[in-house]
Formats: sequence, C-alpha cells, structure tokens
Amino acid sequence: MKKSKYLIIGILLCLSCRYERSTLSKFVVSNNTNEVIRIFPTLSLADTLLLLPNETKEFDQGSNRGLSDGINFAFFADGYPVTVMFNLTDTIIHYRDTLTHSKNYYKETDKRNFYNTSSYSKEIISNSKYTQSVTLKYVFTNADYLDAKK
Repeated sequence: MKKSKYLIIGILLCLSCRYERSTLSKFVVSNNTNEVIRIFPTLSLADTLLLLPNETKEFDQGSNRGLSDGINFAFFADGYPVTVMFNLTDTIIHYRDTLTHSKNYYKETDKRNFYNTSSYSKEIISNSKYTQSVTLKYVFTNADYLDAKK
C-alpha cells in the first residue's frame, strides 16, 4: 500500500510537469545614415555601441517566458535615458517617460524612441511548440540625425 501511494504521487508529479514555453529575442540595430553613431545606453561609457555609416550590428539577446512577439524593448535600454550621438557633436536622448525635457529628445510615445515597441520591426525566425525566436530591429534614419541636429 505504501509503495503504491508513492507510485501514484510520483506519476502525478510527472504528469503535472510541463515544458515551459519561451521566446528568444535577438536585437539588431542598423545605421542607414552617412553619419557615425554612438549609443550610450546607461551612465557607463563601457556600454557604448559604435555604428559606422550603413552598418548593422547584433547588439543584445534575451529570452522571456511564454510565446510572444519579442521583448518590449532592448535590454540595453534599461530604463535610464539613452543618448544617441551623431558624429561626436549632435545628440538626441531617448527617455522612458512622457515628460517635457530640454532640446533634442524623444518621449516614450514617439515612434523613434527605443522604449516604444512600435520602433522595432519584428520578424519571427523560427516557431515551434515550445520555443519561438524573434529578431527585433531598430533602424536609424536621416530623420533621426536631423532631429539630433536641431
């Protein structure tokens, strides 16, 4: 009787375990301008990302629980303002709020802001029952440069 009790508990434990679904996200940033871009994601200059004219780089990866169309924004955009500098002179700051700031900034609701999910093009690379791989791409355009130059 005691053995069958442990057997039943063991079977129930095995049946209650399910493979957890997950989404793997790869972040890509592309510079479609003729300008050199430096991205300062946090207060640390060690995290600076350099993009040469017309260059594309994979810059971050991550995963989250459940199947989705990717993480809401890039990991390097960690809630702090993200400064984007063009040619070491012109800057624009991406904020994770809707407040009014000093010149040359994007609010979170702006379509060009790192924190706005509509800023990224999303492509599902592979899709299975338990895992989905998504590439999220942010593209810098001449309009970004002109906004920074104001």
